[in-house]
Order: sequence, then structure tokens, then C-alpha cells
Amino acid sequence: MEFQNGKKYYLGLSLASNLNYDSGVAVLDNDLNVICLDKLYSDEDIRHFLKNYSSINETVLAVSLAQDNTLLAGKWRMMAKGYKQIENQFDINADDWTNRLTPRISNFLKDLSYEGYPIFRYYNFQLRQAMGVAPNYPERTSIDCKCLQTALKHKFSLATLPEDMLPASNLEAILGAMFAKNVYEGKKYKKIGESKGLDIL
Repeated sequence: MEFQNGKKYYLGLSLASNLNYDSGVAVLDNDLNVICLDKLYSDEDIRHFLKNYSSINETVLAVSLAQDNTLLAGKWRMMAKGYKQIENQFDINADDWTNRLTPRISNFLKDLSYEGYPIFRYYNFQLRQAMGVAPNYPERTSIDCKCLQTALKHKFSLATLPEDMLPASNLEAILGAMFAKNVYEGKKYKKIGESKGLDIL
């Protein structure tokens, strides 16, 4: 990806699968100081935050891809069984239940990209592996969050992190913001796909 010069801030958004879970947002500056940490829930909350974020012209945005949890609703167990087809009305993807990723705010993010704001998508788990902080414990458990927060503080010298335990979504958002900074500074990351018109790195 190519960026215009003059970017001072890096925004990471760890997007939750739906509004029942918190989406974390983090903004870092060039010295990896934490400028903002927040939790957002609904799509409207996220759009409101980004529309009213005053430094968006000086910011590189990295937004995670969220899994679509409807696949886990149990419906696939019934639909995946080897039924004998007696009619031609069997819709294998009724209600989009086989989708792996949720399309949350994808159109809004694409509109931001069309307006010239630098934005790309990423996978949280792959990013943790690439940055050397892959989970050693079940993901998003309290001990995993403690390890990740300790790694951010000592391995990446994020001295401005609070002493209290941060939510998993905020920790993942901080990693996303660091990733945005790395990409802006020219570190080589491969494009692994596209999602709704945005590059996935």
C-alpha cells in the first residue's frame, strides 16, 4: 500500500462479530504513546466515533475482520446431514449461515477509502502470530490477556499502558494500531486477499 506523507496517528479497530460484544478502538502516535482507548458496541457507535474523530486526515486505519458467529448457531449440524433431496427448493446458504466473516460496517469503511483515507483489514489471530505474541493459552481468557498486555508493555515498549488489565478488544486494537504504523513505515507485509473492496494484509 502507498500512503501520503504526514501521518501522525495510527488507529486500530478490533471489530466484534456483533453488537453484543465490545469492539475495541486504540489510537497511537509516532512514539507509540496511547492517545485513545475505547469500547464501542453498535455499528452506529463505530460510525459516530470515526465520523467525529478529529485527526482522521492524519491517521492510518487498520480494521480487523470479525468472524460471523451465525455459523456456530447449531443450524449447520442439521443442514449438513446427508438428507435425501425430494424437492428442488433446498437452499444450502439460506440466511447466509455458511459465511465465515461478518460484513459489519464494510460499506462505511469502503466509503472512507473512497474519500481517500488510508485503511486496510487484517485478521487478529494472524497478526498476533506475525508480531510474535501468538496466544499460549486459550484466546481471550484472562491469563491470555495478561500475557498479551505484558508483551505489549515490555516487548514493544508501550510504557503508557495502564497498570489495570485492559479488555481483550482494546489489546487487539493496540496491536492493530501498531500494525498500521509498521505498514505506514514501509515494513513489507503481503496482501492476502480483499474484503468488500479493501485490502487484507
